[in-house]
Amino acid sequence: MITDNQRRNQILRRISKIPKDKLKELDDCVSRLEQEIGKKSANLSFAGAWKDIDDAAFDDLTTDLISNRQKNRRRIDE
Repeated sequence: MITDNQRRNQILRRISKIPKDKLKELDDCVSRLEQEIGKKSANLSFAGAWKDIDDAAFDDLTTDLISNRQKNRRRIDE
């Protein structure tokens, strides 16, 4: 099994063989990968946010969602 360090070194060796005219394209690709990492981190920051929510509040947000929306719609229409 290859270690992370070995894989990074392997990638660096491969990068050194890429022609100069393709470096911009490679840089763009790496930038896209970095942006994806940032997005995943931002989404994961919400993980566990509802772990301590009490059952009544959870039911109000999920089970009763449709009826709550209908009640709110009536207020807007009036």
